[in-house]
Amino acid sequence: MEETENIHILQAIADSAAHGILVLQSVRNSEGGIKDFSVLFCNQYLARSIGHIDYKGKLFTAIFPLARTNGLLDQCKTVMETGNSAELKYEDQKENIPRCRRFTIVKQDKMLVVNIEDLSGSNQQDPDIRARLEAAEKRNKLYDSIISNISDLVYAFDLQYRFIYANEALLAMWGKTAETAIGKGLRENGYEEWHALMHEREIDTVAATKKPIRGTVSFPHAVLGRRIYDYILSPVFNETGAVEFIAGSTRDITELKHTEDDLQRSELRLRSVIAQTPAATLVLSGDDLVIEQINSSMLQLIGQGEEIIGRPLIEVLPELEGQYVWEQVQKVYRDGISFDQAEVLVPHTRNGIMQDHYYNLAYRPRREHGHITGMIQVAIDITEQVIARKKLEESESRYRNLNETLEQLVSERTRELKRSNEDLQQFAHVASHDLKEPVRKIKTFISRLEDKLSGRLDAESDRFIDRINIATNRMFAMIDGVLTYSTANAGMQNCEMTDLNEIIKSIETDLEVTLQSTGAGICYSALPVVEGVPILLYQLFYNLINNSIKFVAPGTAPVISISSEDIQVNGIPFSRILLQDNGIGFESAYSERIFETFTRLNSKDVYEGTGLGLALCKKIAERHSGSITASAYPEQGATFTIMLPWYQKQAVI
Repeated sequence: MEETENIHILQAIADSAAHGILVLQSVRNSEGGIKDFSVLFCNQYLARSIGHIDYKGKLFTAIFPLARTNGLLDQCKTVMETGNSAELKYEDQKENIPRCRRFTIVKQDKMLVVNIEDLSGSNQQDPDIRARLEAAEKRNKLYDSIISNISDLVYAFDLQYRFIYANEALLAMWGKTAETAIGKGLRENGYEEWHALMHEREIDTVAATKKPIRGTVSFPHAVLGRRIYDYILSPVFNETGAVEFIAGSTRDITELKHTEDDLQRSELRLRSVIAQTPAATLVLSGDDLVIEQINSSMLQLIGQGEEIIGRPLIEVLPELEGQYVWEQVQKVYRDGISFDQAEVLVPHTRNGIMQDHYYNLAYRPRREHGHITGMIQVAIDITEQVIARKKLEESESRYRNLNETLEQLVSERTRELKRSNEDLQQFAHVASHDLKEPVRKIKTFISRLEDKLSGRLDAESDRFIDRINIATNRMFAMIDGVLTYSTANAGMQNCEMTDLNEIIKSIETDLEVTLQSTGAGICYSALPVVEGVPILLYQLFYNLINNSIKFVAPGTAPVISISSEDIQVNGIPFSRILLQDNGIGFESAYSERIFETFTRLNSKDVYEGTGLGLALCKKIAERHSGSITASAYPEQGATFTIMLPWYQKQAVI
């Protein structure tokens, strides 16, 4: 296996990790201080969590804005300046579910490597899971160390031929820093014209064919003189299968061209990487896919010892026959197409026990001289995380089903209440009309009796007839009041902007005779314009003014004052309207009771009324999303406070 593929193996290991891996490069201001970081790399786990957006070369805080507020940006700056690793835990909520994440920040040369682990749910409680997370952190640190110190030239281009990544080896060869090289083209980084044109054509070809290109090139080295380099340019795809950028690695093969020992050392070096990486890794060779190399992590996953080397994989794990993963193993070897998939269910035996396991898998074909000779498998065991998540999803599903049941019950109760209210309104309407008929007959026959006996009744009989007329008139008023109250909420009515000054003028006109006979006066000015149903607002203020005229001490001319002010209630504009009179008032203990139906605080023989007027006022105010309250003292008048919003939430109420 050629060593130029080392970087792709390491990429596969990072992309198979069950947590986020992020590589950053500092961005400095004109004074040399760090103001932010440039995002160089996100592994597949982290890329999925941010929606596979185009992150390369973007500012860290643009891709992860919470870094400014949760302390992560400041920690990154400190690690970059001091070189001391740091760890940060951050708790927040997502969709009302608490979560906890741990950020481990390590400086590697001139880059930062940030490991992001999700400690939410069962991970916070299970020590075994925490141990696995700590092991994953160590694996990532090892990976970061390898990628930063590898001797190959590792780089990546966007589709406009600009460098979006260059490792330390390449930067050292250029004699540049990442700040001066990243985002620049080939020529700006010192490539000769023929060399730049060659790579630009190759980048276009890789993007168009979606296939890698391999070649050799010879050019002078600043220190070592003319050297021969072997390079490969490979497409990197996004979730939709489109080429997102071109990854490349270049190796100085001057000596390798002439020395077999160098090739052997290259193979041993690769084997060492596989043996030392904590990710479970397996090397297969030949048509029978014989186990050529296996590291200790993979041995633990399958519960076997080193004696399986040299045996076909299907012989070691016969239960894989017919499974999806075995089909993918054969497909990678047969077609040479890499395979990457998360949360793959693989039932197999471990220490003699058959169980279901979940893995993040990465399979890569192994080639020699252009031919597929075997393959490499990388597996990360995520069984515990998947089981914990599934339990959480089941719990959320039960919670949602409970909510749906409750909402259905509330909906049914609402429909029943609406039907009950409609029945009650219909009953009140019918009852009121039916009650009027016998009262009307009483008035008719009393009137006929008066006409027939006119002049023949004594004073006491005339007084009895007057009392009957007063009682029937009061009965008519009572029935009308019940009808008005019961239908106050019946039927939706259109809202419109209503000038309360015009409402009061209309009331003055309708009460002209009463105002003249009682000497009453209404003082008002600059009342607001609010949105509502004019006929209902008229009824509200008519009842209040009529009450103030009726409930005054004998011989006192009623004086009614109406004023208003604009206020805010929870950010919503309201008008607070005060209606004050000089009437007989009432005990403060009755300030709420007076708005109840049929409530009378004074004798009906002294003050007329049905006990429904103020109840109707309360219903109208609340129908307009407002309120009405009262305060008073005996013989000192009353004050009514009406709260009305400027605008209604709906066009009809």
